[in-house]
Amino acid sequence: MKLNNPTHIPKYPVQTLEKALDIIDLLSKTGARNSLGISDISRKLGLGKSTVHRILDTLVAAKYIERCPRTHGYRLGWRLFEIGNKVPLQHDLYSFDYEILQDLCDEFSEAVNFGVRDEKDVVIVSKVDPETRLKVNRQIGTREPLHATSIGKVLISELPDEELNKLLGSTPLEAFTPGTITTLDDLKVEIEKVRVQGFAIDNEELFQGLVCIAMPIRDYDNKIVAALSVSGPSFRMNFNKLTNIKIKLQQVSRELSDYMGAESRS
Repeated sequence: MKLNNPTHIPKYPVQTLEKALDIIDLLSKTGARNSLGISDISRKLGLGKSTVHRILDTLVAAKYIERCPRTHGYRLGWRLFEIGNKVPLQHDLYSFDYEILQDLCDEFSEAVNFGVRDEKDVVIVSKVDPETRLKVNRQIGTREPLHATSIGKVLISELPDEELNKLLGSTPLEAFTPGTITTLDDLKVEIEKVRVQGFAIDNEELFQGLVCIAMPIRDYDNKIVAALSVSGPSFRMNFNKLTNIKIKLQQVSRELSDYMGAESRS
């Protein structure tokens, strides 16, 4: 099993449970409208077909997995969606009034994204889209790279060099567009700018034609725990608009940080 939390290694791992989680993880990566059969899962995970069948049978009974009537393969079940939607409710970080995000979206008619860091990824935990045709179809739960997003650069902007090296220094930084930062040294220069100016820009670094600006959300220890961004097509995100968004983002990120107790402890 691939451990997604390297800071916690289980003392008494349960192999059957690990295999079940591997199957769920695999199915989560098959893409929209896709499913996998027992043979596919067996081959991809190196598990025996009988083992896969028994685990799937249990997961189907619990509604974590379901059979696709069209392909007769297996896909994620709605029970997982139901559980996933409860995650934000158990974290104080997400209990603020989401009208704040909606108002920000309405004011600029651009997408608003709220993200946190999970190891090497940004996870989008909330988002509001404008009623326009030109937008990036980000979904809640989407994972994006730290080095190629404005939210990601904000989230790692105060990490010590040693931690940053450990986090991103072991593998090459993937290029998504010609504008992507692809070396750790260049990323450190960019992060220093973020520290000084208090915000980050993604200038077509993850998607060509998309520009994003993000600012940090701090908790009661004044640590960055999340980031808020506004993103839109590059032809709409001109200098004047970015300046106006930055002013508003400062206000909104301060409100959310105050909600988290940052002001009272700073």
